[in-house]
Amino acid sequence: MKGSSSTTLERPAVADIVRAARMRRGVSQRDLAERSGIGLRTLREIERGRVQGPRSGSLRRLARALEEPELLARAGVTQDDESAPSYEGEPLVLGILGRLTASRGAAELATGTPMQQCLLGLMALQPNRVVERDEIIDVLWGDQLPDSFGQLIHTYVSRIRLMLEAHHVPGTGRMTVVRRGGGYELHIEDSSRLDLLESDRLTSAAERARADGDLAAEQDLLDASLRLWRGPLLEGMPPALRRHPVAVERSRRCIGSVLRIADLALTRGRYEDVLRRLTPIARHEPLHEGLHARLVTALAGSGRRAEALDLFVSVDRRLREQSGIGPGGELRSAQMAVLREDVAADAAPVRSAA
Repeated sequence: MKGSSSTTLERPAVADIVRAARMRRGVSQRDLAERSGIGLRTLREIERGRVQGPRSGSLRRLARALEEPELLARAGVTQDDESAPSYEGEPLVLGILGRLTASRGAAELATGTPMQQCLLGLMALQPNRVVERDEIIDVLWGDQLPDSFGQLIHTYVSRIRLMLEAHHVPGTGRMTVVRRGGGYELHIEDSSRLDLLESDRLTSAAERARADGDLAAEQDLLDASLRLWRGPLLEGMPPALRRHPVAVERSRRCIGSVLRIADLALTRGRYEDVLRRLTPIARHEPLHEGLHARLVTALAGSGRRAEALDLFVSVDRRLREQSGIGPGGELRSAQMAVLREDVAADAAPVRSAA
């Protein structure tokens, strides 16, 4: 009887812990089920206290998804267990230069429902600036505005704020959502806590190095800035957010840094470096003439002239099909330089024979 009574008392405790941790982090049951790899129906039964002694593996996966130490203890995982989240003392870091992420050390945290993530991404795109409610409405819903939009915004903001507060480390710069007038501001005291701000800091330092004539320092700083980019800005987010004017401008500045590094490498004949840097970015920017002009030059410089000319033809075709106009002067100049090299190479043996 004692064993049965103990089990009966333990089930609600586990249910309460899971439910409280999930609500504290603003995560829906569906989102938690996906992150933990546990079936949605099973999770619902666990939260209702109907599962007879959840397996330690299930508890461990839930604990990892929720960053909940008490669940780890119940699953028999100690703080020294390498499989447990190890972010003690690590501050929360947000990332939007690629997929939206929130992490502490090597542990990635849950960021809530898709709509909550979209709002977090919108505020992180404009840190330390007020995002007005009309802008939030336009990005989150557009013309499909629900009757309860005001309450939904309040709910999303509250959950984001709770998540940030739950992972605040004393002694580190605070990150929080502040209500200002009719909008909200993601206030970040330490630029290293958001990859976008850190990239801006490095890019500004690179510009100062260039003004001082220190091209080696400029390249090192631009390299460090570009390493923070894990993919397209806010990858996977709704088009309304990815096409936001600020997002478009941020992406344009990133490409500007890439082009500058490519130019520095081209002047030193480091063609393979240019190809390595530009090729993955060009896949996401199929119509960007500046990127492809430098790729044409780098391909030709590395002895791959046929590929360089094929690339020009491909970009030419895409431009005409999608915009109705052909390549501009920059891309055409790169093509002509390759053609002149081909003519010179063909003519060289004839001149030598003469």
